[in-house]
Amino acid sequence: MSLPALSPSRANDFRKCPLQFRLTVVDRIPSPPAPARERGTLVHQVLEDLFDLPENERTSEHARDMLAPAWAAMVEKNPDLEDVLFTDGLTREAFLAEAAGLVDNYFSLENPSRLAPTYREHYVRATVGDGLHIHGFLDRIDVAPSGQVRIVDYKTGKAPALAWLGPYLFQLRFYALAWRVMHDVAPARLQLLFLKSAKTYTHDPSAAELEATEEELVDLWGDISAAATSGNFPPRRSKLCDWCDVRHLCPLFGGTPPEIPEDGITRLLSMHD
Repeated sequence: MSLPALSPSRANDFRKCPLQFRLTVVDRIPSPPAPARERGTLVHQVLEDLFDLPENERTSEHARDMLAPAWAAMVEKNPDLEDVLFTDGLTREAFLAEAAGLVDNYFSLENPSRLAPTYREHYVRATVGDGLHIHGFLDRIDVAPSGQVRIVDYKTGKAPALAWLGPYLFQLRFYALAWRVMHDVAPARLQLLFLKSAKTYTHDPSAAELEATEEELVDLWGDISAAATSGNFPPRRSKLCDWCDVRHLCPLFGGTPPEIPEDGITRLLSMHD
């Protein structure tokens, strides 16, 4: 049976706040639909499907036209989605218009008619250290005729200042490490496309950097294992608390976490085999 694995988002969750990690991974408290999250899913789907079109049809107009059908498919999978999402004055029209703006901004960053992605929404899974499984989905992988690999990640939020870029680069280094383990060659370039700000960041990882990332993940898993063994997942206050989906269960804000489910701890520790 396939074992679960540590993803970059979950790794970042623990680094940001151990209690948030526990409530989402161990207790499996679901995240409710949120406009930014669902809009991001929608735009990612359109940018993935865009490359199914012939090169000369990969235009912003065609991409805009793909939004409504893609949204309809999301609603078909979750019929309650619009009832939950479109409240407090938010309308379907406004939601799709903002998504269209993000799509338009993508075309200011790249010309997709000149690109031939090798993989889109590509799943990677690797084992690092002494048995830690890591995994995740890569938005896009471009492989040049020379064999050089570029990992591209779309972000639908605003681009952070350079000082706050760390979690995003950690995610890309995580993917680059998984790719290197799987293919015995490191990606030459990592690229972040922040669609709301129409801004691109690129980074060329070194071998030493990926080795350090592997050590960081092994150390992080040690911290996660210690928290699981002790049952102590302390909350950590930060500016991101305002956007936390499990804030109502956090003691820093008057909440009470539920008892830790025993099967959740067993499941968590099975990430390392």
